[in-house]
Parts: sequence; structure tokens; C-alpha cells
Amino acid sequence: MNKFSHQRNTTLFASWLLIGLLSAGQAFAQDCEVSVSNSAVDFGRVVQHGANDAVVAGNMHKLGNRSISLNAICPAGSKLELSVLGEHQAEQFKFAQRGNISVSLSNAQLDGRRVDLAQIKTSGAVPGVSSPSLVATPGDLIIPTSGGVTAEGSVLSVQIEVRPMIPVAEFKTRDTKTLEANLSFEVRAY
Repeated sequence: MNKFSHQRNTTLFASWLLIGLLSAGQAFAQDCEVSVSNSAVDFGRVVQHGANDAVVAGNMHKLGNRSISLNAICPAGSKLELSVLGEHQAEQFKFAQRGNISVSLSNAQLDGRRVDLAQIKTSGAVPGVSSPSLVATPGDLIIPTSGGVTAEGSVLSVQIEVRPMIPVAEFKTRDTKTLEANLSFEVRAY
């Protein structure tokens, strides 16, 4: 009977994790057509964490990394801004009840040539430090740069990596539940 009870509890602790990645174009000066390689990223079924699972500071449980590709087609010869939108808490995107999700951008190309990325806080601002990769935070605008200045082009491609973490306390339930976050990506030309 103890063996059956243990198996039952493991099943009850299982959760489905799903991140909805929605593409959207929004009118700014002109619309860009945005697509992502996978509009739903499923982290699968997770059981109560064990001693060998990845736990980081603050009793957070890592759920693994997933990558998607974003492609945007915009009017020719435009400066572009990329926004990552989603519910947030403090300086991070919210995942599940009390977890967070890190969103990294890298391998950016503009019209087939490699470009760096820079974060700005307001539209049209002069870019600060540029880098081949960066972690997006809520409220940031991300722009492609070349040689430290805003790059212009019409076709933007970016690799996006999402890394959710949830508090170990999320596993303290007898109910199966879905843990999710919804993110959307907007690319605007100006």
C-alpha cells in the first residue's frame, strides 16, 4: 500500500508547463510582419524535484532551456525596435504563480549580416553598450546596431532562448496544474 501511495503522490505533483510565444506587429511608423518558429514551447511534465535536480539560489528549480527563432520583415531601409511583452514582477518576466522566466536574445542578423543588440528605454534613444547577446527585461526596447550605431534594414532574425524557474514551493501541492507564461514579440520600424 505504501508503494501505491507513493506513486499516486508523484502523479499528483506532476505539472504541465507551457509558454505561449505570440508574434505581433504593431503600428508605430510602419508595421513589420513577425513570425516565430514555435508559437508554443512545452517543457513537458515535471514531477516533484529530487536531490539531483537543478536548484539555484532562493530555492528556485530550473526547468531547462528552449530556443526559438524570430523573423521580422519590415519596410526597406528602416531602423527597427524589438519589444518583449509579458506579465512581469520586479525586473523579470513572470512565470507561473511566483516563478520567473529569463529571455535571452542572440545571433541577430539584419538583411543577412550579423549585428549586435542594444537595450534602450525610450523609442529613438541613442544606443548604449551593444553586445552579440543580451537578456531582455520588461520595458526594454532592443535595437540592432552595427559599429555602435543603430543599424537599418528590412529583415531581422534573432535567436531567442527562454529559461523558466519556479520556486520549489510550487511543488507543494496535491493538484496537477499548468504553469505558464505568455510572451509576445513586437518589431516596429521607424
